[in-house]
Order: sequence, then structure tokens, then C-alpha cells
Amino acid sequence: MIQPQTLLNVADNSGAKKLMCIRIIGASYRRYAHIGDVIVAVVKEAAPKTAVERSEIVRAVIVRTCKELKRDNGIIIRYDDNAAVIIDQKGNPKGTRIIGAIAQELRQLNFTKIVSLAPEVL
Repeated sequence: MIQPQTLLNVADNSGAKKLMCIRIIGASYRRYAHIGDVIVAVVKEAAPKTAVERSEIVRAVIVRTCKELKRDNGIIIRYDDNAAVIIDQKGNPKGTRIIGAIAQELRQLNFTKIVSLAPEVL
């Protein structure tokens, strides 16, 4: 469950290291974001001389959460960290590589480019 002020790791090679959620897109009444939701975030840490700079406002899609995700078939999935992938306005990732495993629910939400770049889809 991701809410405003939550710190997230970045699961791509765009140059950012840490993000802080400031808003959940498309949900004025919802308090929490889950896997597959798009958020507005600010870059808190970034590598020097990269495409993304510190204090830049970006859009990101959540790919991992510490909170359990229960599927229809009864399987429960939980990750070790909260992580997101930085995307552009069209939903394409800014980075060229995805680091770590992601959930297969992203395929159903039309983030197929992120799924194709991921090394492992659970």
C-alpha cells in the first residue's frame, strides 16, 4: 500500500534511486496505491549526469509492494521492498532495463513494454 510521502526504490536504469510518492493518478477518493497504479512522485536521490535529476517531478508505475497481493487462484505474493518504474505520458518506461522481479498483473494493465524488459515476471 503506497500513499503520499511513501519512499520507493526505482526498478529501472533511468538514473533515479529513490522516489517519494506525492499523488495517486486517477483516484481522488483512494488513499492507497497498489501494484499497477500510476503515481506522481518526486526524485529524492539520483545518480549524477543522468536523464533524471534530483527534485524532478515524474510519473511512475508501481511494480512491487511489501503489502501482500492476493490473486484469484489463491496465491499470495509479497515482495521485500516498494518499487516503481519511471514512465512517460504514454506509459513507456524511461529506462532501458528493469531490475528485479515484477508482478504479472502489469501485463493485464497494458504495461507490456515494462513486462517485456523485466528479467522475471511472477
